[in-house]
Amino acid sequence: MRLLSFLSAGLLSLVAGSALAADVVASEPAGGVNWSGAYIGAVAGYGWNRDTYHYFASSVDFDVNGFVGGLTGGYSWQKGQFVFGLEGDVSYANIDGSVLKVPFVAPCGDEGCTAKVDWFGTGRARVGYAFDNFLPYATGGFAVGHVKGSADAGACALVSACGYSDTRWGWSAGAGVEWAMNQQVSFKAEYLHVDLGRPSFSTSNPPDPSTDRIDFDTVRIGINYHF
Repeated sequence: MRLLSFLSAGLLSLVAGSALAADVVASEPAGGVNWSGAYIGAVAGYGWNRDTYHYFASSVDFDVNGFVGGLTGGYSWQKGQFVFGLEGDVSYANIDGSVLKVPFVAPCGDEGCTAKVDWFGTGRARVGYAFDNFLPYATGGFAVGHVKGSADAGACALVSACGYSDTRWGWSAGAGVEWAMNQQVSFKAEYLHVDLGRPSFSTSNPPDPSTDRIDFDTVRIGINYHF
């Protein structure tokens, strides 16, 4: 939670710093909305993935999914109809799942397996093409988030259940559309893929059990206030 607070403070600092550093003069559009400037906002949506745990020749797939929501902010520069920007966000996540499968067969046949993404944040570049107050865009950059999971004792040297709990760094990419109701308020819908890499189980018999990469997809809607 301390890292989550740090990321939130960094996000607000990014927006404030960008506003103060706005010595880059963006060209004015022919009319209507000018997308240049700083903004802050909120997003909410849904995240999902299918995790895979391995134990020697055995593997188990199970779904993880749930709510995501948080704060976002950034700065945009408009040049003609092209809009370039930097954006950051930090979100609470409840993307989780569990499975109890094939009784008494590792890695999920005794106590079962669990997986969860607690929170995540991203820092991304955005490139869009404005049709007056309608802005489709592509986005990509880095990601950070906290993941945790467990497998049963049968996969963990019969001592106790073992797992992972790790803050991991990775990448994110996606696309979206934003619609400006006026110069101050806009609404957006966005798809984002987040990849946080492959964590390692704390186990006495590595490399088993193991997991595939922790990556997930999100769809989010949001509202932004432009300064």
